[in-house]
Amino acid sequence: MGKPKKLTPKDIGKRLNALAKNLEEELKGADLFAPLPPTEDCAICLVPLSRMNAEIRYMACCGKDICWACYKENEASINKQNKEKSAGKKIAFTCPFCREPEPAADLEFVRQIQARCLQNDHVAFAQMGAVYRDGEYGQPKNDLKALDCYIRAAELGSPEACTTIGTSYREGCGVAANKERSALFERIGALGGDIVAHYNIGCTEYDDFCNHEIGIRHWKIAAEAGDQDSLNALRNIYNAEGKRPGKEFITKEYLESTYRACHEAQMEVASEEREKHREEK
Repeated sequence: MGKPKKLTPKDIGKRLNALAKNLEEELKGADLFAPLPPTEDCAICLVPLSRMNAEIRYMACCGKDICWACYKENEASINKQNKEKSAGKKIAFTCPFCREPEPAADLEFVRQIQARCLQNDHVAFAQMGAVYRDGEYGQPKNDLKALDCYIRAAELGSPEACTTIGTSYREGCGVAANKERSALFERIGALGGDIVAHYNIGCTEYDDFCNHEIGIRHWKIAAEAGDQDSLNALRNIYNAEGKRPGKEFITKEYLESTYRACHEAQMEVASEEREKHREEK
């Protein structure tokens, strides 16, 4: 086999254009304010997973999503057993779900993700995108490779990857800044249930386009799904002294009902173990 073809900005641009064209068709007639799809349960404790990626641990060995608390509980259990062993070989750290030993080196971890990519796992492609974007796990920072992975993840149906591509267009990271493209990809992310996309759209509509009511509606959706930043944005508008753009759309009852929904969503994904390990992330 020959060497893999070197990625070029032109290649990435063509793929982004093709992806954007397909997503434009998908967006036609779509309701961005429709109820969000439910989240999956943690593969270990079976409590619904949070919509915040920082509270989820993706296991590249088996492709399972588990909550951060279950990952830390497993780690604490192994540490305790090793501490109690007076002699003999220590217990290796393993996946809480499949019991595969955790990678001992960065390269092994990257190879695990790449193996999942070969199975068309959109989460794995998004993970590799983050690795190249941030230059982690021994891999050099490479915006083109990151976009290549995010595009594939989006093609496979990842809302989070769409949101990330939208952010790249908004910030001009790896691509030329383009507000229209950013809005397109973030809307697709929101349509797939990504509350970060709803929050971002709220900021853009409210701050950049002065579409205050639309921005507030997006923040409300994200807040009712448990996003504290969106709830804070609504609260800041309501509590602002004097006249604040969009304040007329937020009544006391509106804010109170949103607060209750946000609290209920946060409690739905809460557990004693998750609260215990929240500060360890």
